[in-house]
Amino acid sequence: MTRPAAAALAAVLMLLAVPAQAMAPTPSTDEAGDKAGMSDYAKAEALIDEERYAEAVPLLQAVVKRQPKNADGWSQLGFASRKAGNWKDGEGYYAKALALDPNHQEAMEYLGELYLETGRPKEAQALLAKLVKLCPDGCEARSELEEAIETHARKKK
Repeated sequence: MTRPAAAALAAVLMLLAVPAQAMAPTPSTDEAGDKAGMSDYAKAEALIDEERYAEAVPLLQAVVKRQPKNADGWSQLGFASRKAGNWKDGEGYYAKALALDPNHQEAMEYLGELYLETGRPKEAQALLAKLVKLCPDGCEARSELEEAIETHARKKK
């Protein structure tokens, strides 16, 4: 084997010995931010599941700060804020989610529930009408808002 061929073979063998993970590109800051955002999002969802809404709010605020076009993040931030008793901020966060995604079913459902909690059943009915158009065969958001409206109406009687 010639000296140049032996050197080339040695170089190839060295490359093959390097683990694939070491050769993987380093994540960009955006990708690292996305991973951190998902971590905060997952933590916030766990807190919401435990009904620790006020603790979820700063985590979700961090998520939407890093990912301002994350409609799910804005919707969940609205939910946690509303459940923590801050209807004004919650309403604004839902509006942001719907501005990013006008067909965001979860944000519509949650905003409809906020309207009921703040004495605006007509606005809740309007959101339900949108959900009926979006999912004529039914969906979770539609069912949940229908149930909330029915419960609200029974309490008024």
